[in-house]
Amino acid sequence: MNRSKIGCNNLLYKCFLLPYFILTNYNLIEYSYNTLVDAYFFVANKSHHYNTTQFIMKKIILGICLLFSALVSQAQTADEIIAKHVAATGGSAWDKLKTIKMDMSMTSQAAPGMAIPMSMTVVHKKAMRMDVSLMGMTQSSCINGDKGWANNPFQGQMDAEPLTADQVKEMKEQTDLAGHLNGYKEKGYTAEYIGKEDVEGTELHKIKLTLSPTHTQYSLIDPESFMEVKQISVVTVDGKEVTSESVMSDYKTIEGITMPYTIEQNNPMMGATVMKVTKLEINPSVDEKIFEMPAKK
Repeated sequence: MNRSKIGCNNLLYKCFLLPYFILTNYNLIEYSYNTLVDAYFFVANKSHHYNTTQFIMKKIILGICLLFSALVSQAQTADEIIAKHVAATGGSAWDKLKTIKMDMSMTSQAAPGMAIPMSMTVVHKKAMRMDVSLMGMTQSSCINGDKGWANNPFQGQMDAEPLTADQVKEMKEQTDLAGHLNGYKEKGYTAEYIGKEDVEGTELHKIKLTLSPTHTQYSLIDPESFMEVKQISVVTVDGKEVTSESVMSDYKTIEGITMPYTIEQNNPMMGATVMKVTKLEINPSVDEKIFEMPAKK
């Protein structure tokens, strides 16, 4: 097991989970503390005729059990919400998803009045390519395994250049077609139920998902449909922390899998954007040559 990961998780608990637990379980902790105080003064009082050792042990065990049961209850709450979300969006159908092709239309504050066509091809947990076409030029970004490349003709970068290690890592996380919540424990992530948050008049469940020390995701889930309504991602790439927000809607089901067909995003690079899915293929054949870095012209 990765010791550095264990240390990070312990630090995360001390800095975030423990204060949250104390705040949300103050009465329980106060009661547990009082039991220990009672035990101390009981020992000091020699006039009692009860078995001192048995009394102390009962009080201490009761306090520990109450604290432990509350912590377990919180963990179960996060697990239950995530399990219902996965079931609502496809359940076991996600296990059969190996490849995907998607065509989209994007509108952006950076290019008002224009509908920009996009396409994306993904091989589950392996490779992804995204193409954006505009004014006869195509910007491409791609990863394949642990390597990636991109060009940007809109800024004069006609030839493909290698991506940095952080860029590859961030993009590779997006190749998980089942989503980060699905099977999060097996992926080494940790989940915490934050509580409910009001989003446009609806109280949504809020789950904090820690993927790594440099990537945290907050998922806001509808309490009735258990669809993910909003997602906030905080990622550190090349030493810079980037926060982006996505609002999902217009869910549709294809081959047993329910996905959003409209995604509104807000990030520092492009401002507000709206992406609408115009075509979606589940498990199409993919020529993996498209992921190879093109030679310089």
